[in-house]
Amino acid sequence: MLVTIASLQQPTFHSEFSWPRQPGQSMTDYVSQELHRRVQFVSDRLQVAAKAAIDQHPDSQCLFFTLPEFFWNVPWSSARNEEELLELSWACMDRMSESMAMLMSGQPLEPYGKVVLLAGTCATLVKVGEGQDAYFDVINFLLAVNNFKHHSDGMPELAMWPKRYVSGIDFGQGDYNAGHWLFKLSEGLKIKVKAVGSAVAEQNSSAGYSPTFSNTWIDECTFSINVCLDYAMLNSGQRNDELESIDSKIDFLIACGMGFGDQKRYPQSVRFAVRNDGMDKGSCEFAHVEGGKISHLLPSTIIEDTLHLAVVDLS
Repeated sequence: MLVTIASLQQPTFHSEFSWPRQPGQSMTDYVSQELHRRVQFVSDRLQVAAKAAIDQHPDSQCLFFTLPEFFWNVPWSSARNEEELLELSWACMDRMSESMAMLMSGQPLEPYGKVVLLAGTCATLVKVGEGQDAYFDVINFLLAVNNFKHHSDGMPELAMWPKRYVSGIDFGQGDYNAGHWLFKLSEGLKIKVKAVGSAVAEQNSSAGYSPTFSNTWIDECTFSINVCLDYAMLNSGQRNDELESIDSKIDFLIACGMGFGDQKRYPQSVRFAVRNDGMDKGSCEFAHVEGGKISHLLPSTIIEDTLHLAVVDLS
C-alpha cells in the first residue's frame, strides 16, 4: 500500500509569511486578512502536490499534506494590549474551521484523489481568572481535514489535536517561574502562561462530536501527531485515550524548533516518521522507523520551490 506525503517548507518562528498590521486596522480584520492569504497560498500548493502525486505515484492510496507549527499565526507583537490579544485569539478560533472548509472545497476527490491535510498549528491564548492570580491557557492546535468525509451540509469533517507542553520560545523568550512562563509580547503587554495546556483532542464528524482525534480516515494507515515539545516531553502512551486508534503507522512531528531524536522511542506499530519544522528557513524530513527507533532518513523530491514529496510503502 503506497501513501504519498507532501510537506510545505515555510519559516514560521517570526511569522515570516505575515504582512504588517496596518494603522487603524482592527485585529479581527487583520487576522481575517492573514488567514485568507494563507488559504490562497496553501490551496495552490495543495493542487501542485496532488497533481504531482498522481503523476509520479498513480498507485498511491492517499496524499498527506503537512504544514509547520504556528503556520496560521500573526506576530504576537501586533497585539498592543490584552484586549487585542484576546480578540486575536477569538478571531483565529472563530475562522479556522471556515479556512479548512475553503481549502477542501478547492481539492475535490475528483480529480485530486484522497487528500488528508495536517494543517500545521494555530496558537491561541485564553485568559483564566482575574487579578494577580490570572494566567493564560494555551490552545496551540492542529486541525486535520480531508476531502472525502463530509457532513450532510457538505462541510468536511474536522479533527483537532492540541499541543500539551508550552515551550519557553513559543511566544518570544520566556522566563519560567513555578509552573508558568512569563512572556513579553509587545511594549506594555506581558503575560503569564501556564506551562502545560489543558486542551484535549476532539473531532466533529458526521456521527457527532467526540473527545478523541480521528486518525483512521485511511484504511490500514492510522497516523499520529506530536506537536513540537510534546515529542520530547510526553511519556509513552500518555495521550492514547485521545486517539481513535493507538496502532499508528505514520507519526507526524509538527514543530518549530524540534528535531528528530536519536533516543526517541516510537510505538512498535510506527513504520515511518515525518517532520515539518518552521524554525529558521524551515525543514522537512521523512524517516523510516524500525523497532521503535528511526533507522534512516528517506529520500524526497522537490516538486516546486519549497514543496517536498515522498512516498512510503505500508504493505
